[in-house]
Amino acid sequence: MPDDLRPSPTLIAGLLRIALRRLWVPVVIASVRLRVWLWGAPALEQAVAHCPPWLGLAVLQAFGARIGHGVDFHGRLRLHGAYRPAGKLIVGDWCHIGPGVTLDLSAPIVLEDRCTIALNAQILTHHDVGYSPLAARAYPTRFAGVTVEAGAFVGAGATLLPGVRVGRCAVVGASALVTDDVPPYAVVAGVPARVIRQLDPAEAEPSS
Repeated sequence: MPDDLRPSPTLIAGLLRIALRRLWVPVVIASVRLRVWLWGAPALEQAVAHCPPWLGLAVLQAFGARIGHGVDFHGRLRLHGAYRPAGKLIVGDWCHIGPGVTLDLSAPIVLEDRCTIALNAQILTHHDVGYSPLAARAYPTRFAGVTVEAGAFVGAGATLLPGVRVGRCAVVGASALVTDDVPPYAVVAGVPARVIRQLDPAEAEPSS
């Protein structure tokens, strides 16, 4: 066979890697299901945190997450409250989820198309003071889902509290604490987060 028609070593290695992944994914998922059956939600949380990114997404989907196309996932995802995870995580197309992100699945989280959750950001969906007497009246347990709309950016180390909705193409600054809804095209920063700028929709979405 002429040299120019022979598959390159890189191509062969890539095809082999894909084949091995396809064989390995169902084995890992079966193992995680067994561990969850034996030890509960912490087994799922540990598995997702320590899987390589491509495998972590497959595990999430196997447990009921809806993951869109082209998701840029960097791994080391920290899950919390994953006791009944089915349907509680919806990730749209072409989203970016950076390393070290925390997702609290006590209530649903929706990440719409082309949004970005930067490294070490936290999305919380419940508030619970545990056994403190504050739980009786002052700070009762609360569950509320969080939505990050299409094109929005949540900066590194930012925290979204339960019930928050980040509007379309809004920007949450690094380390901000978001306690209220963020309007579309707004830029917020600080603790607690406040609007510091309003983007022109034509500037935020020039292609539209």
